[in-house]
Amino acid sequence: MKMPSYSRAFACLVLALALGACSQSAPRKPVVAPKPVTPKAAVVAPQPDPDAVVQSDAAQPAPTFDEEYHGPDQGSLESVTALFARGYIESAMRETMLAAVQTDYPLLGMRDVRMSDPVSKFLGSPQASKLAHDYLRAGVERRLGHPLSQARWQGIWQGLPRQGRVSDWSKQLKRVLAGR
Repeated sequence: MKMPSYSRAFACLVLALALGACSQSAPRKPVVAPKPVTPKAAVVAPQPDPDAVVQSDAAQPAPTFDEEYHGPDQGSLESVTALFARGYIESAMRETMLAAVQTDYPLLGMRDVRMSDPVSKFLGSPQASKLAHDYLRAGVERRLGHPLSQARWQGIWQGLPRQGRVSDWSKQLKRVLAGR
């Protein structure tokens, strides 16, 4: 079937209008002048308080807890003399006895040394006795702030009860340090 020519022209016109309507953009909004920007107040950084106890430029991260001990080794001469210097005589005695007993039994620890233990438990060998002698002399000299003569130290050493407990030695050394 053949279409009349006016119908064909009409169909082309309808098609052109439809395509033209699809290709047009949406109607534009009218252009509005921008509003003037009002200046804001200047931001003033807070000034550090000169009377403040602590001031910091920036927040510092919290330190992490370190479970590792960083002081002198337990039972070392340095540790014992530091304890004597601070007046911790009982702790210094326990560490001295620990160091002495470790010359014979290296696996023992501080939990094995009590103030109620007999001294003979820790001074079983000549090496252990010599070590205790040297540690206690160094500790007493550090606490007193001056070296002792050999005769004075021998008098102190001989005055320590050989059959006594660690606490007895501690009491005797406290008396010596107090000047009695």
